[in-house]
Amino acid sequence: MIIKKTFFLLIFPLFAFQSLCATPLAEQFKRTGYLEICDKQHEIAAYDSLYASFDDLIEFLQTNPVWVQKLYTAKERFIRSSDRNYYSTNFFGFCDESKKEGRNQISFYYSSYFHKFICSYYPELHQISEISLFFEACLEIQKPYGNIFSEAAAELGLETIFSSKYIHPPILFKVIKYLPSYTAIKPHYDGTAFSLFLDSTDNQSLLLSPYKSSFTVDDFSSPPREFLRLHNQSSILLIPGTLLTEFSIYPTPHIVTQSGKIRYATVAFAMRPNYIPQKK
Repeated sequence: MIIKKTFFLLIFPLFAFQSLCATPLAEQFKRTGYLEICDKQHEIAAYDSLYASFDDLIEFLQTNPVWVQKLYTAKERFIRSSDRNYYSTNFFGFCDESKKEGRNQISFYYSSYFHKFICSYYPELHQISEISLFFEACLEIQKPYGNIFSEAAAELGLETIFSSKYIHPPILFKVIKYLPSYTAIKPHYDGTAFSLFLDSTDNQSLLLSPYKSSFTVDDFSSPPREFLRLHNQSSILLIPGTLLTEFSIYPTPHIVTQSGKIRYATVAFAMRPNYIPQKK
């Protein structure tokens, strides 16, 4: 089983870019703003299980605020550590905006080094089953996608953007629960090298537009999907973020619309190690 999985990870990125991207990736981004990839790495049941464990985590934290504070303390200490520079961001941990008018969502920003940091310095957190089970689910799902980010960078001639003492690109893994009262905000760009929309219980809620110097609401639409969300496959979308503009790769604006129902989504962000924003 291990041999089969390793072999799959080696061929998956090559299949993705050679089979689905007949045009160069930079041109694909310019034309449509995204690249669709058929993902057979995780069955839909894996995401459904992830969302169930996220619900368990939310319920535990909302009824035990002392553990919310402990997680916050761990996050604040982590962003002062050297491992934080691997991700070049301060977005980690639990973010409860369920009662914030308009936002009405709950999210968790997971990373493998934040996970290890908690295990090392705050073992009492990892002993809470709701936390440990959610962390392990995030770790397992995110594992294969560093290869896609590396392949995308290579396709664009940007192999060195992920160079660091670590083996894989830094991945920030976000799980979101949108509440029925969530309201769509204005379109935005991700402060990432790449963003990979891995799963959603409502794909039609994600609207994209190719990059433009200015745009209107009519420029945004839900991307047509060649691959359906089935039990053994899903459609994932790769888009560029703002951390590639210095290479003339411009970010894809996007927006998540309201639907009046509870829904979940999972996104993997490829960050840039030790990145210092250029002064404008």
